[in-house]
Amino acid sequence: MLVRCLEREGVEMVFGIPGFHNMPIFDVLYHHWRIGHMTVRHEQAAAFMADGYARASGRIAAVLTLPGPGVTNAYTGLGEAHSDSSPVLLLSTQVNREFINQNKGTLHELTNQLEILAPIMKFSECVTEAEAIPVVLHRAMVALRNGRPRPVQIEIPRDVQLDMVDWPDEARTMPPAQRERICAPPGAVEIAASALRNAERPLISAGGGVVSSEASDVLVRLAERLGAPVLTTGMGVGSIPSDHPLACGVSWIAAADIRPLVAAADVLLAVGTRFNESMTHGWALDLPPGTIRIDIDADEIERNLPMQHKLVGDARATLIAIEEHLTAWGEDRGGQIAPQLAAARSEYRAALERRAGSSLPWMKALRASLPRDTVISTDMSLFWADVLAMFPAYSPRTILFPWGYGTLGFGIPAALGAKVALPERPVISIVGDGAFLYTGMELATAMKYSLNVPILVFNNNAYGMIKQQQRDQYDEKFIAVDLHNPDFVQLAQAFGAYGEHVTTPEALGAAVTRALAADQPTVIEIPWGWE
Repeated sequence: MLVRCLEREGVEMVFGIPGFHNMPIFDVLYHHWRIGHMTVRHEQAAAFMADGYARASGRIAAVLTLPGPGVTNAYTGLGEAHSDSSPVLLLSTQVNREFINQNKGTLHELTNQLEILAPIMKFSECVTEAEAIPVVLHRAMVALRNGRPRPVQIEIPRDVQLDMVDWPDEARTMPPAQRERICAPPGAVEIAASALRNAERPLISAGGGVVSSEASDVLVRLAERLGAPVLTTGMGVGSIPSDHPLACGVSWIAAADIRPLVAAADVLLAVGTRFNESMTHGWALDLPPGTIRIDIDADEIERNLPMQHKLVGDARATLIAIEEHLTAWGEDRGGQIAPQLAAARSEYRAALERRAGSSLPWMKALRASLPRDTVISTDMSLFWADVLAMFPAYSPRTILFPWGYGTLGFGIPAALGAKVALPERPVISIVGDGAFLYTGMELATAMKYSLNVPILVFNNNAYGMIKQQQRDQYDEKFIAVDLHNPDFVQLAQAFGAYGEHVTTPEALGAAVTRALAADQPTVIEIPWGWE
């Protein structure tokens, strides 16, 4: 019943590790013609893979865990998905009903498991009767497909999995969960559209909500109509192509100061962004008096900074409604930016290049070696910190990065999840040496399933970003940051993967080209100073 309901809801992939408490579900997956399953080497990686699958494709995959250690192992990956508003379906199994929360010492028992996961779940429910599976799964999928996308969980005790039941009548004709786009109220939309029409120097900030609502095309048309430069947040990268004349780059304070650019605007349109600490100088960013915010989450609409115009609704539906007003009024500036804003945009982009410094030739060589539609899944590393705010992205869902939780270990498994979702698209992973050894053993998974994902390891034999902070803020008292690493090329070869060591940007570009054409994963090691 569970697996047939997953099929009806359009779930095509399950990531996880089999064990005593979820074996009945795996047993049914053995026979299934449509739903695939992928065995991983750690449940954390299963959650990251499902997250990468969702971010790259917009589709939903499931994570199937054991209770207790399976759930807690997956917690970090699920927390990242929650923080970055990514839809992941967790099938968390449980001990038999009679032993739940009894502290009897049952195998894999975790008291209050449902409650422990609740802070990082949008929806949670334990299925105590097998007949309820279709209805509960449908409720979970409605939550996943509507409103702010975040993980949901269904907890299924093992004895429930073994029940023999007839299909409930209401389940026989139940349709799959559908997405309902709710536009902001018409009056609020018209007021916002009027403010944009009257703006002399409009600026747009595009966040992850633009991507998840599939609103990038509308946003670009609106920007061109208004002559409004577009900043993106990290989660909104690709909302406007990086080579578009109105694109500014990523608003990240560690890369460059966005305050002059924001100050040059008289109206800011912020779409699907949280205004988090890293883009607002610790929430000290002075916004233009006429700031318009569109967000699907009513709780988020004014959480961090005050807003003049608050539009709660789906980004795509609301932007279309604003565009219709502007079209009716004949407002079209043909992409012409006000001089003051154009100068501020140019300075911001120049500041990003200065921040990239010696990393810039490496970035250009790498980008030149990648097809335009390549999906790039990254971890925190010194190289990526230098270039993330300006690395060219030409469409949504092509840059995957752990912005919210900021966890290490995301880059490799998220890339594998993206490759599973989009097998015909090129996918690469960029990591540091520290991040590689969090989840690098998923090379075994990549080999098992023939996922030809190039993995670029920028190696400085340290937790380099932390070492920089100790140098700059703690008088070079280096502690707990220097690492003993394996030979990454030989390690890759030990798994049966390809391995290369490169020392120049030109060699990197050539190695990536070879790796993308290979029939299995490749690890490319790049020595990288931390100065």
